[in-house]
Amino acid sequence: MEAKSIVKGVTTERKIDYDIIENMYMDGFIYAAFGEYFRRSHGYKMFKVPANAGFTCPNWDSRLSNQGCIYCPSFARQFSHESMRRVMDSSLRKQINEQIEYHKSTGAGEKFLVYLAFGTNTYKKINELRAIYDLLLEHPDTVGLSIGTRPDCLPEEVLDMLEEYVESGYEIWVELGQQSMHYHTCEQTNRQHGISELLDVIGKVHDRGVLVNLFTILGLPYETPSEMIETARIISAVGADSLKIYPLLVMENTRLAGYYRQGRYRPLSRTEYISMVADFLEHLSPKVLIQRISKDAGVEKKEAPEWNTHRFLVGPEIEKALSIRGTRQGSRHKIGLTAEELNPIK
Repeated sequence: MEAKSIVKGVTTERKIDYDIIENMYMDGFIYAAFGEYFRRSHGYKMFKVPANAGFTCPNWDSRLSNQGCIYCPSFARQFSHESMRRVMDSSLRKQINEQIEYHKSTGAGEKFLVYLAFGTNTYKKINELRAIYDLLLEHPDTVGLSIGTRPDCLPEEVLDMLEEYVESGYEIWVELGQQSMHYHTCEQTNRQHGISELLDVIGKVHDRGVLVNLFTILGLPYETPSEMIETARIISAVGADSLKIYPLLVMENTRLAGYYRQGRYRPLSRTEYISMVADFLEHLSPKVLIQRISKDAGVEKKEAPEWNTHRFLVGPEIEKALSIRGTRQGSRHKIGLTAEELNPIK
């Protein structure tokens, strides 16, 4: 059973099999864990290996701005652990080969998606993009790409090229940095795009058979809890295939760090974040796969929050919060439901 977006003009069928997700809930999962879904749908264990292909960003190179988002340090490279940054400084082929062989040896994965993780990874000329993507797909255990980018950096020629990879049998995802669904937040954080860019591109992406992962950040400046919940509702409506949820990290050498030291920004506490993610998941469509529910990188460059945001520590606490409530992902989701689903018991 394939899910469909309900946003006008975004009507393409998604390739996510909701029957598998429903079976996961029946087996006791309280949110739609991406890794488990992938294992059940593909029949093998998959691991995402990050790659740094040296992309810049229009929000750094002066096409849109030369300052970047207020929370982004050096094209986001500080968000990864120091040990991973050393790997990212080697050649692309070496990055991929060494990571795949290592993670195969540990049993972390049998097949791999290459995750282009730094900068805006569709922001080059089409021939340069093709050369990079082809190289990343060389390894025989690579099954596809997950490409980090912005919703305003996916022109038609790039989308057409991604469709070619899909038609060749690769699984292609785009990971869109849409951290908030509120224009005032995008403006305050210097994203240099709003919500309309996402609404324009998401249907075009799905038309090509490409899957969509969205990023969202909780605890952004000037954003209220009710607005964060509304972000969950809008993500559900636009037909995202999967989602990463992060707390806002205050990293060294960012404008946000200056705001934090001046007392102009207060990050969410551990208790607030756990409660907020539980609320967020309850309002999110049960059909959206969850790739991450916290941020487990960059701790040596982090100024705040003081608590450890590693997903392996925070994840169980979020699951515990939902279990205590007796709820799960989608418990309070109402958008796009049929009359029978709204009133299942007569």
